[in-house]
Amino acid sequence: MDINDKATSVRCMLLPLTALNLLVPNSAVAEIIGYSPPRPLTDCSDWFAGVVLWRGVYVPVVAVEQMCEIATAAVGPRTRIAIIYNPEKDPDLPYIGIHMQDIPRAYLADSDSTESGSSDGLGDYLLTRVDDEELARVIPDVDKIIAALKVEYNPQRLEELTT
Repeated sequence: MDINDKATSVRCMLLPLTALNLLVPNSAVAEIIGYSPPRPLTDCSDWFAGVVLWRGVYVPVVAVEQMCEIATAAVGPRTRIAIIYNPEKDPDLPYIGIHMQDIPRAYLADSDSTESGSSDGLGDYLLTRVDDEELARVIPDVDKIIAALKVEYNPQRLEELTT
């Protein structure tokens, strides 16, 4: 690998869901935590599982596959939650949790593979496939996921947890 290759590569994590793997930059992931059932809030979409307490902050947890109307597996012993930074640095929603089915893996994304993908057949919350041969790797549209989450969740809803 020469110096020019480093400039076009991004260290990422593959977050394994049931039918696909989300590809996110390492810098977007605050932490991967063991699964604990999110505390549900009333009158929410199925894809919004509820909130988990992480480092003294309640983090809303979403199931991206459910958002995209893709079948998901039940919670198992390897289930995890990825805590992702909100790229907008919103003080009311600094993090989101993404429900995963397994332990994430490292992935080095280069510009050649990410530019060759397509968005055909993907849901509203997924941007593009990475590597045409590996259709299970997709880049999530974090901005759209957060926008949908803001319709369901705001910090004032945490008052429901005390009742």
